[in-house]
Order: sequence, then C-alpha cells, then structure tokens
Amino acid sequence: MVPVPVRRDPHACVLPQGVRADPGAVLAHRGADRPAAVAHEAQGARRHAQWRQDRGAGVKPALAQRLVRWVSSHGRHGLAAALPLLWVAQAMALWRLDRHAVGVAAEAYAGAGNILLNALPGWAFALCLAALTRRLLFPLLVTSAIQVAVYLASLKKLEVLGSPFALQDVYFLTTINRATLELFGSYVEHPAWWLAATAGFLGLLAACFWLERPWFRWFGAVQAVLLLAMGVALYTLDAGKQPWASFYDAQRVRPSTMSLTPAVVRSGLFSSLVYKHLQARNMRFEIDGDALRDVLAGLEPAPARPLAASAPPDVVIVLSESFMDPRILNGLSATQDTIPATRALIGAGHGGTMTVPTYGGGTVRTEFEVLTGMPAEAFPDAFYPYVDLDRTVLPSLPGLLRRQGYATVAVHGNSGAFWNRSDTYASMGFDRFVTGREFARRGMKREGTWYSDSAMTDIVLQELAEHGGPTFVMAVSIQNHGPYTTLPKDVDQGAWKAIELPPGLEGEGALELRNCLYHLHRADAQLARLLQALEARGRPYVLAFFGDHLPALGSAYASLGFVDGAPPERQRVPWVLVAGEGTQRRAASATRHLYSWELPAQVLDAAGISDSYFRFIQALGLRLEHATESDEEQRLRRGLVAGANARMEFKFEEYADAH
Repeated sequence: MVPVPVRRDPHACVLPQGVRADPGAVLAHRGADRPAAVAHEAQGARRHAQWRQDRGAGVKPALAQRLVRWVSSHGRHGLAAALPLLWVAQAMALWRLDRHAVGVAAEAYAGAGNILLNALPGWAFALCLAALTRRLLFPLLVTSAIQVAVYLASLKKLEVLGSPFALQDVYFLTTINRATLELFGSYVEHPAWWLAATAGFLGLLAACFWLERPWFRWFGAVQAVLLLAMGVALYTLDAGKQPWASFYDAQRVRPSTMSLTPAVVRSGLFSSLVYKHLQARNMRFEIDGDALRDVLAGLEPAPARPLAASAPPDVVIVLSESFMDPRILNGLSATQDTIPATRALIGAGHGGTMTVPTYGGGTVRTEFEVLTGMPAEAFPDAFYPYVDLDRTVLPSLPGLLRRQGYATVAVHGNSGAFWNRSDTYASMGFDRFVTGREFARRGMKREGTWYSDSAMTDIVLQELAEHGGPTFVMAVSIQNHGPYTTLPKDVDQGAWKAIELPPGLEGEGALELRNCLYHLHRADAQLARLLQALEARGRPYVLAFFGDHLPALGSAYASLGFVDGAPPERQRVPWVLVAGEGTQRRAASATRHLYSWELPAQVLDAAGISDSYFRFIQALGLRLEHATESDEEQRLRRGLVAGANARMEFKFEEYADAH
C-alpha cells in the first residue's frame, strides 16, 4: 500500500513532543497573538470542540442553554423594537389599575398628561435600575411589581379606612421591623398564599434577569449617560426641586385639604404621592401675623390660676385606641351598656364629646393635637405629624411639664419606631418611653392580638410609684386596634360570646362589632380601675381619658347606620377629665364639646399650671363653640392656625406679649 503524502500548512508551528497545540499557541506562532484575538479564538475553539463532543455522544444541549441561545439570536432585535411600546403599555396599564383601585371609571380624568405624569416617577426609577443592571426589560418588570404592590396596599387601605395609600405610608416600607410586620400581617388574609406568590414572582424576575443579556458595556458611554441623567432626576425629586415642582403643581393635581382621595381621583395615585412629597420638602411655617393679632385683640384669655398650696398633681393622660360610645349606632341603646364607667363620669359633668382629626386610623394626628395643643389643620403638608415634622425640639405639653419639674413618661405597647414615636417623644421632652419591648420584658399579657389595657394600666401605676415627685404619664393603648374581622384569641370566650348585639346584624358586621365591644368594655373597666388607684394613692392627680378615633367597622356601620344620620368621619368620641383632691378643678364642670387640641389646655387648667399659648387656645375654643356665623368661625380659625405656626416657630410669645 502506497502511503498518501500529508500536505502540511507552511504556517503551522512545530512544537516539542508532548506539548498540546491549542489555538492560542498557533496564533502566537503566526504573530496574531493579541490578547483579544487569542481569547476570542480560544473560546470559540473550545465551544466548537464541546459541540462536536456532545454531537458525537448524542447529547443535546440543556433546555435552558437552548432557550438562551434562541433569545440571543432571534428575540433581541424584536425586543428592542417592542421596548418603547412595552413602556407605553405599562403606563396605560398603570392608569387602568389606578382607576380600579380608587373605584372610578377607567376613562375618568384619563388625559395623556395625567397618564404620563402618573407613570413618570416609575419610569425614572426603572431607567436608573436599567443603568445599574444594563438591562431594559427587567427594570420595567421590577418597577411594575412595586407599583402593583402599592396599589394593592391602597386598595386594602381604602377598604378598611376609606383613605388611599399616602406618602407617609412609605415610611413603614423603610422601617420594616417586627411591629410593622405584625400590624400589617394581621390584615392579610391567606398569608401562606401571598408568600408563595411572592416567592414565585421573585423567581420569575430572577429568570428574566438571567435570560435578558446586557444591552451595553460596563462603564461605557451609554451607562454613564443613563446614570448621570437618572441620578440628577432622582436627586431633584428627592430634594423637591425643579423640574418636578412644575410638573406636579396644585393646579394639575388639584388636592383637597379635607381628604387625600380627590387628588388621587383627579391625577393618579403616584402623581398625588409626588405632589405630597414636594409639599413636605418645601414646607414652611407661615405666620399670618394680622390674623393672629386680630384674634388676640378680641379674646379675653382665661386668667392664670395660681398653683394650689398642695404638691403639684400627677398628670395622667390615656389615649384609648378606637374608643367610642357604641350608642351613637342605631340599635345599641337597647343593649347592655359596654362603657358604664365612662358614661357615668360624663353624666356627672367630668367630660363630653370631642372632634378628632382622623377616622379609623392615623392615631398620631389626634395624639399630636393632644400633646401640643396645635390643630393638625394648621400644617396641611404634615398629614402624619410625627413623620413629616422633623423638629429637634417640638413645643408640647410634656416639655412644659418637664420645665415645671415633672418626670415625663410615655407608655405604648408597640415598637418605639412605629410612627417615629421614639424620636418625636424625645423632641417633645419625654424623659422615658416604655415600649412593647419593655412590656415583653415585664411579662405583660396580650388580650386579642395586642397587649392588653390591663397590662398598660399596670405599667402606668408602676411608673407613678417609682417617681417621688410629680409625674406626667402619657399612655397610648393598643388592645382595641384592628383588625376586627378575625376570630379573637387569648380573650374571655364566655364574655365575648355573651355580648349583646342589635337584632338583624349578622356576618362580618356582627363579628366586627362583637370584637370591638369586647375591647371597649375592657378599656372602660381599666379607666375605672385607674381612677380608683389614683384616688387610693393619696396624691393630687389629674386624669384625662379619650378616644383617638372611631374604629373602622365598615360592615357594621353600613348595616346599622348612626343615630344622627352622619357618616362615620363626622362622629365624635368621648373624653373624660377628673381632678383629685388638692387640684384646681375638683368640682365637676359642665359637660361640653371639645376639639382634641383643646384638651391639654383643660388638663393644665385643672392642674393649676399656666402657659400663655394654652390659655390662648382655651379662650379661643370657647369662642369657637359659641360662634354662630360662618365668617366669625373662619376668622377664629385663621387666628388659630396662625397661632399654631407661631408656636411652632417659638414666636407666639412675641405676639402674646404685644397684647
């Protein structure tokens, strides 16, 4: 057999025996050994060799690998062409979801400007994420997921409280802790399903991130331009600067001072959130000096009372969560009284009814008014004052009492971070804040979902006993906090089942009302217990007790209705003020109606402690109660708002001293 001659490549390299001739070595021998060329050719050769090996062994590429190759080779150009349409479709879908969440027709206020501005904040975030990930579809999916979650939260909040998602609710998303998870988790039905759905969606996002190849190089011109542009956009948005302030102005958003809902209906949820953010960033405490001087000139402030000869009284204020008089509902007057102690005290002239600035939630709005004497309406851009009013020193009742030599203590069976209470209480002048962590350390019990009013009363009495001098305690209960639509746990089942309900009330409404009445009765019993304990201590005292707002019992209210025919937002809550021996107000006063910002003036008056601002609101409150003409009421309210802003800027004394 004649051997066939082998044709050799004249450029082939001859290597020593045993040395593997890989493509890189060949390229080096040819002089084409630039690093990029070597790496590219070597990688291609390895892939080709692996392909030949798999083909020879009958092995098919993995499904995921084949999918990635198909997307890379066929879908990329189509995706690039479709991306602008996808972003526009996302804006349209977002508007449809917005309309559904607020319960209006899809075409309501559906102008191109509204749709675009409602989507614009999300687009800015998505483009910033695109600059960081070098992907364009993945950021859009992430942004859409966040927006859907916000709309679901808004829908639930509207259902429970009748108010949409607010800017201040974002605070909880940035301060996630056990307390916030416990509170929001109590309103979530089928949590296991939601956790599974969330996990599945996160897996889908991860798959999209993996399948979508980067669209541009790291640290290239495209990434640099995107990062710079979106960084500037997000910075100016966070700082409340232009051009955002021009896009989201009052004329376009059309907000209301009475409710958050109109702005959402007219401009979209995200437009309203941006508007409120801009307002908060540019908040100013403007003092209408003419209005304040006008009211001061026409008032006769209550005379300053000298402190009684005895020791300064202890002052205890109890904010009772969702405390109401059930008999304002139709059909409840014929049932057993669940708040007999409160009703007896009010009937004896130790209290009355009170108008509060919130319904179903937003405890801190009422709490702010009671602790400062400043109406929430004076600061319309601070819907939740503890979050929005970032003040190192906040003029308040505890600060005044602290300067009078009082020990000042706050008690609340939840996290101190919730509603930013820890920082706000410190700015108000509280020496100490007993939180849910301390409740747990002391072995306090829950009744229902939350720590009991009995546990709170125990701690109040312990705090009073530990201080030798005069003490101010502000206690904020939590037992009667919702949800009211779940079967209770850790309660007296016999007492719960024995609660009498109006005939004809069934289903969810019956469950809501039964749960609420049970906790109301417990709160009323603790009022009686606390009053008895204060009397037994042998020290002078002033005790104030009030509800922060009506509970959110939507089904029960819809079924029964209110005796006066007004909606739940217009109903009043009870308040009680009792002063012990040795105080200025031992005798009962006439039952009257108050605004919650008037209550601290009543407390100080009973304790015999004088302050020019609190005398001002006490006198102004009396004038408002007897104002018969709308013009007079508006004039007084302008003076009240001006006085609160002057107080916030520590300038009220300048105006008061001039008169």
